[in-house]
Amino acid sequence: MQSHSTQPLWRFRDGLMVLACAMAAYMALSWAHMAVVSETVGMEAYLGSGDRLPMKVLVISQLSKAVALLGVLWLLGLALKGLDWGAVGLRPAAKGWLVAGAVAGVLFTITGFVLVKALIGLAPAWSSMTQAPFHFGPATSWSGGAAFVVMTLMVTPFAEEVFFRGFLYKWMKGHRPVWLAALVSSIIFGASHIVPHQAVNAAVMGLALIWLYEKSGSIWPAILAHAVNNALGVGLGALAAQGLLPAFLIAPG
Repeated sequence: MQSHSTQPLWRFRDGLMVLACAMAAYMALSWAHMAVVSETVGMEAYLGSGDRLPMKVLVISQLSKAVALLGVLWLLGLALKGLDWGAVGLRPAAKGWLVAGAVAGVLFTITGFVLVKALIGLAPAWSSMTQAPFHFGPATSWSGGAAFVVMTLMVTPFAEEVFFRGFLYKWMKGHRPVWLAALVSSIIFGASHIVPHQAVNAAVMGLALIWLYEKSGSIWPAILAHAVNNALGVGLGALAAQGLLPAFLIAPG
C-alpha cells in the first residue's frame, strides 16, 4: 500500500482520544438502541428472528451513530487541529476509481454472501441472525422507507468510511506499520457491527476498502463501494422476504 502522508496529522494520544470518545458514544447509542428493542419487539428482532423492527427505530439508530462519529471527529480531530475534511480523504477522485469503487461494491456483495454461508457452516447457531431486522411491508410508510434507504445507502456509508478509513486507519498508520493499522482498524470496524457474521464480513471488507482509499488517494471510492454493497444487501433482503430469490441466494436461517 502507498502512503499519502509521511508526517502524522495527529499525535498518537490525540488520535486515541478521538477514537475513545467516538467509540464510547457509538457503543452507548448501540446499547440504547438494543435496550429500546428489548423493551418493545424483543431482542429476537434485532438478531433477525421474530417481529421486525419499526423502521423509525432503525433510522434514528443509524442517524445518531453517524452524528456521533462525525461530530466527535470534527470537534476533536479536525477543528482543534485546524484541519479540514480533506485531511480524512474527502478530496476529488478520478472517475476510474469511482467506477472501481462501484464494481468493488458488487464484488463485496458476492464475497460477503459466500463468507456468511461459510461462517454459518462453521457456526450453525448464527443462522438465526441472518434475516434482516427490517421489513418493507404494508405497515411501512413511504416516508419511513425513504428515510431508511437514505440512511443505509448514503449517510451510514459516508460516516463510517470517513471515520474508520479516513481517520482511524490514517491516524494508526502514522504511528504503526501499515499492515497493523489496516488490520486493527478493520477489526474495530467489524466489531462495531456487533452481530457475529456481520462483524467478520465487515472486517474483511474493511481491508479492501482501505486498499481503495490508499490507491485512489480519496475516500469517495470506498464510500461508493460501501453504498453499493448496502444497496444490494437491502434489495436482496427485500426480495428474499417476499420469496422472490432462489434458494442458493438465501443465507441459511
